[in-house]
Amino acid sequence: MTATKTRRELTPADVTKRFPAFRSGRLEAWQAVSRDGVWRYDRLEISGTPWMVVHLPTETEGDWYGTLTAAREATANGSALAGIERRLAHGRGEHAAERDTFCGRC
Repeated sequence: MTATKTRRELTPADVTKRFPAFRSGRLEAWQAVSRDGVWRYDRLEISGTPWMVVHLPTETEGDWYGTLTAAREATANGSALAGIERRLAHGRGEHAAERDTFCGRC
C-alpha cells in the first residue's frame, strides 16, 4: 500500500526582512510579501512568534498562523480573505444586529 501525499497550494511570496536569531545566529524571516502584492506576512521580532496576514489593498490585519507556510496556504485557499471580509463587514455594520462568532471584533 502506498500513501499518497496531497500537495498544498501556497501563495508565492518573497521574504523582505531577515534577521539573525538571538541564540543560534541563523537568519530567520520576519516579513514577506506575496508576489501579486495583495498580502503581507508579518511576525514579531521574537523567535517562535506566529505570523499575521495583512490584506494590503485595505490595510486590514487578518488572522494569526503558526508558520509562514500556514499563512501562505490560508491566502491561497481563500480562508484568510474570508476573515478579512468579516472584519470589513463589521466595520460597515453589516452584522451589527447579531454577533458573528468568527468576526474577531464582535
